[in-house]
Formats: sequence, C-alpha cells, structure tokens
Amino acid sequence: MKKFQFSLGKMLNFQQQNLQKEKNLMGQMMEEKRGYERQRERMTSQLEDIHAEMDEEIRKGTTIFQIRAFTIMIENGKLQLEGIKRKLQIVETEIERQREVVVEASREVTKLEKLRDKKLEEYRYAEAKEQENTVSEHVSGKFVRESVS
Repeated sequence: MKKFQFSLGKMLNFQQQNLQKEKNLMGQMMEEKRGYERQRERMTSQLEDIHAEMDEEIRKGTTIFQIRAFTIMIENGKLQLEGIKRKLQIVETEIERQREVVVEASREVTKLEKLRDKKLEEYRYAEAKEQENTVSEHVSGKFVRESVS
C-alpha cells in the first residue's frame, strides 16, 4: 500500500502559516498596548508628582505665577493622558478584532487537522485490512498446497 498522503496538506500548511502570522500580529498589538499602558502609568505618576510639588509650594507660600505654571503643566499632562487613553482604546479595539481573526484561523486549522486525522485513521484501517487479506491469502495458499501434497 502506498504511503499516506493528505490531499489537503498544502491547504493545512497554508492555514497553519496564516494562523502563526495572525498570532504574531496580535503579539505586536499586545506589545503596543503594553507600551501605551506604561506611558499612561508614567504620565499619571508625573501628574501626581506635579500635584504634590504644587501643594508643597502652596503650603510654603508661593507666587501666583508659579501656581499658574503648575496649573499649565497639569493641564498639559491631562491632555497628554487623554491622548494616550484614546490610543489605548483604539489598540484594544484592534486587539479584539484581531482576536476574532486568530480564533477563526485557529478553527480553520483545527478543521483541517481533524479531517487529516480522520483520513489517516481510514488509511490505517484500510492498511490493516489489506495486511489481514494478505495473511489470509498466504495461509489459504499454504493450506491448499499442503492438502494437495
């Protein structure tokens, strides 16, 4: 019997490569998200530091000009923080879409792998049946030769 050959092997290989590509893309998106999260944490920390410094300066007694400078820095920080949050939301939306793509690609690969496994099982069954028939023919032939002699 000839060696097992899955007729959709090239399609399975293509789908596996596609799945890996989509997973890699999702990994890149997750890394981008982590970068924005780190930026958000840094900006939040900086704003907290500015607030603390402003409070300290107010307790010591400071000028209106210096308070205004702190206020401008806080407003700028808040604007930057809002920009980072918007980017983070966009990336999270893209990640959700990509997750759906990865799940669908995974389903396609799984379908083809199950089909391949089923075909392999059928092949092995046919191979075992063929071997059984060969052994049966051999035994029958030997029995006939012995009974003729």
